[in-house]
Amino acid sequence: MKGFCEGAMPGEDYTEVGRNMEESEKAAKYLQDMGYDMLNADNGTYDSWYWAHPPMYMPENCNLEDVSHIKKFVDIPVVCAGRMDAEVGAKAVSEGKIDAVGVARQSLVDPEWITKLIEERLEDIKPCICCHAGCFNFSSSKGHANTQDLTDTMGLSRCALNPETMQSKKYHLERAKKIKNVAVVGGGIGGMEAAIVCAKRGHKVTLYEKSDKLGGVFIAAAAPSFKEKDRALIAWYIREIKKYPIEIKMNTEIKDINTLEADEVIVATGAKAKKLPIKGAEKAIEAIDFLLDNSLAKENVTVIGGGLTGCEIAYELYLQGKKPTIVEMQDDLVTTPGICLANTSYLRDFFKTNKVPVYLETSVKEIKDGAVTVADKDGKTFDIKADSVILSVGYNPAPIAKKSKKVHIIGDADKVGNLRTVIWGAWDIAMKI
Repeated sequence: MKGFCEGAMPGEDYTEVGRNMEESEKAAKYLQDMGYDMLNADNGTYDSWYWAHPPMYMPENCNLEDVSHIKKFVDIPVVCAGRMDAEVGAKAVSEGKIDAVGVARQSLVDPEWITKLIEERLEDIKPCICCHAGCFNFSSSKGHANTQDLTDTMGLSRCALNPETMQSKKYHLERAKKIKNVAVVGGGIGGMEAAIVCAKRGHKVTLYEKSDKLGGVFIAAAAPSFKEKDRALIAWYIREIKKYPIEIKMNTEIKDINTLEADEVIVATGAKAKKLPIKGAEKAIEAIDFLLDNSLAKENVTVIGGGLTGCEIAYELYLQGKKPTIVEMQDDLVTTPGICLANTSYLRDFFKTNKVPVYLETSVKEIKDGAVTVADKDGKTFDIKADSVILSVGYNPAPIAKKSKKVHIIGDADKVGNLRTVIWGAWDIAMKI
C-alpha cells in the first residue's frame, strides 16, 4: 500500500507504507516460533484488497514470487493464494518453492473441480471469473462504507455463477412433477442457464437465438484482453448445453411468442443501450460496438460513463497504448452496489497511478468533431480533446413480451444487473416451472 485507501499496482516502483518484506520475514519466523503449524500467505490489506482477492485485472499467480520468498525463512509449510493457476501452482510445489496452493473461489464455482483436474477433464471445469459478485459483494465508493444492502453482504462465500453454493435450501434441483415444453428466447448466459436447469429437471426445452452465436451481450463483455476467464465461461456454456437434450435453433428471431408451441416461455432477450439526448450523439461509438471491434477507437478517447463497463473500456484502451479520459456524472467511479471493492479499488488506483484523466460530477453537453463539451458541478463548461467518443451510459431492458402466467422474463430483459442477477434469476424461474 502507498497510503490509506491507496494500494500499489503490480510492478509499480513505490515506497511501502505498510509492512514491508523485511518485516514480513521476521513476522513469519515469529509465528513459527509461537507454534503455528502452517502459513497461508498472500499480499494486501483492505487498502489494497485486490492483492488478497485479485479481480480479473490482476495477473494470475500474483503473490507467488513473494510467498516463495517467505518460505525461505520458515520450516513449517507455506501455502500460496491469489488467482493461482493449477498447473503453475503444481509446478511451484514440485520445485519446492511453496508447499501447497490455496484456492477458494474456484471451489465455490465448481465444487468438483479437483476431481475434474485429477481426471484431466479440464474443459468440464466451470471457470471462476473473479467477479466477487457472490462471494465478496462488499461494494464501496467515495470512501464510504458498504453501499450494498447489509443483509446481502452478510451472505459471504456464495457464488454468482453457481446459485447452489451456500444456498442449497433455496436453490436446488428436483425432477419436475409435470413435464412441459419450455421455450427459451435468447441464447445469452441467462437463456443458456435457464435452458440447462429446465432440462436437468426433465422438461423438453427449445432454445431460440436470433444470431449465429451463443453468448449474447456477454460476448462483448468478454472481449477485452484481460477477460480470458469470461471467454472461457462462454466456451464452457456452449459445451455444457450440448450435454442435454435441448433443441437449439440458431439464426431464429422470435418476434411473437404466440407463434411458439410451448407450455412455458422464458424471455431472455437482454437489454438495449441507452441513448444520450445531446447534440452530436450520433458521432459516438456504442460501448458494445467498441468491445466487439476495438479498432473503432483512435488515439485520444473520451469514455462517457464511469460505471464498471466504462472503466473497463478505459482500462483496455490504456493497455492498448491509447489515451483514455473518463467523464462521469456521479461523485465517484463505479457506484453501483454489489460490485466488490477489490475490483473497483483496483480500477480507481490504476487510473490514479497512471494519470488517466477522470472528470467526476461532470455531464456531457455536446459531442463535436475532435472534442467533447462538458460541464462540471458548478456549471462551468469546457472542451475535452477527443478523436473518438465511447458511450457507456447504461442499458434499458428489452423484453419481446410482457409477463404473464405463461411468460417469464429473466436477466437484463427484466431488470439490468450483472451475471449474478442473470444466473440466479434464471434459477428462480426454472425451479418453479
